[in-house]
Amino acid sequence: MNNEYINNLGSERSVEVIFIEQLLKKYYKSGNIVLDIGGIPTTNQHLESFNKFVNDSNIDYRISDFRGGTYTGDFVEYDFKDQKFDIAIFLSSLEHFPQCTESDITYREGYDKQGYEKALSILNENGIIILTVPYGKHRWQEYHQNYNWNGILNLTEGSTILEHYTYRLHVDNTWKIEDPHNMEDIIYSDKAYGVGCFILQKNK
Repeated sequence: MNNEYINNLGSERSVEVIFIEQLLKKYYKSGNIVLDIGGIPTTNQHLESFNKFVNDSNIDYRISDFRGGTYTGDFVEYDFKDQKFDIAIFLSSLEHFPQCTESDITYREGYDKQGYEKALSILNENGIIILTVPYGKHRWQEYHQNYNWNGILNLTEGSTILEHYTYRLHVDNTWKIEDPHNMEDIIYSDKAYGVGCFILQKNK
């Protein structure tokens, strides 16, 4: 990952899309099954290059989303039976688990943590989670959760952080890498001004 990215997509996707492609290339092994949780994006054109990479690489790439995909329904409640996965991806989806206005407006306390625990439960041994979230001051706000370092550690219990990259959006319209402990002033307002990108491995 670079230290700086132009905000060419007008949001944290400018960092996230590059992150998931680069890190999937790094951690994916032939024969792996990848599960994208919440993988039907609001703006499809943001993922055009990534989708092309997945298709060109013949990756077994499956989607779990209440709007459709291979496994349609509430991810936390979904019965995957004996199916196991090698890599799970949360591309700015887990922060919406407590309340997603595209499905209903019910607030579910701790549903993001339950979603993460569910992902761990369906991963094979040493499975990988690719996670991106709004990052800064830790707090809940309608539709979006914002995480800080302690919030991430609490959320991802049962796994170990292998790599992490945190970026701040600057006034010159670039995302610049920043120490994750120096971002407590960032609040998700009209958009995300901080983003955290994490690679985690399921604990034995």
